[in-house]
Amino acid sequence: MELKSDAIASTVLGSSGGARVKRYFDIDTFNFLWIDLFLRDEILRKKIQTWRDDIQNIQKSPIHKDELRAFFQSAISSINNERLSWFVEMLKAVQARSGAMINDYIVKSNTYFPGLELSNKDIDSIFSQLPEEGVRQADIDSKIQQMQKKIKNAEDVIASELSPHDRWKYEDNGNPIPYPQGCQWTQYVNAWRKIAPRFEVPVSVEGLAIKNDSEQSAYIALGLNSIRKVSFRKPAQ
Repeated sequence: MELKSDAIASTVLGSSGGARVKRYFDIDTFNFLWIDLFLRDEILRKKIQTWRDDIQNIQKSPIHKDELRAFFQSAISSINNERLSWFVEMLKAVQARSGAMINDYIVKSNTYFPGLELSNKDIDSIFSQLPEEGVRQADIDSKIQQMQKKIKNAEDVIASELSPHDRWKYEDNGNPIPYPQGCQWTQYVNAWRKIAPRFEVPVSVEGLAIKNDSEQSAYIALGLNSIRKVSFRKPAQ
């Protein structure tokens, strides 16, 4: 069977006598010494996702007024330069007897566009009406770098401390299958979390009554005893 939590859970829940699915996992399903590592990993991954969400929110920060003003003035300058270039090209065509001099028709047809002449007072007035001060790009970049550093540190911990060899399933070339599909812990726990609330008493991932103290401790450590019951099946013995 492919290590996929939904399929594993469906196999167990579709059986009236339990299903021997532990054999598909190359992890310790007796002492469950990996549970603490899994929980640490889960906490770090949630933090990583929070920091990534923070980065997206930071990137959406409003542009600071001073920087927006500089962008605006640069845009006006570019528009006015384009206008001057338009005159140059028009006069080149007139000089070469291949184009018409500017006239009312050209102006009315919007081929010609006027210059944008805004005084500093005009620009001050415009920007005084903006609702937010905004955030400087340097501050945005600094905050993002901080979040990225936290993410990198967390990923380093996951790689160096929380990824023993037997955590992963591997491709034929020897590379671990990427998380979450290749993570045996995650697939096992996700299946268990789907199975547990369907039974009236604690059960293993196979839908059998728990008889092992270590498995019972793992059940509690994962919070499976706190999941709201959605049915009250009796476990197979």
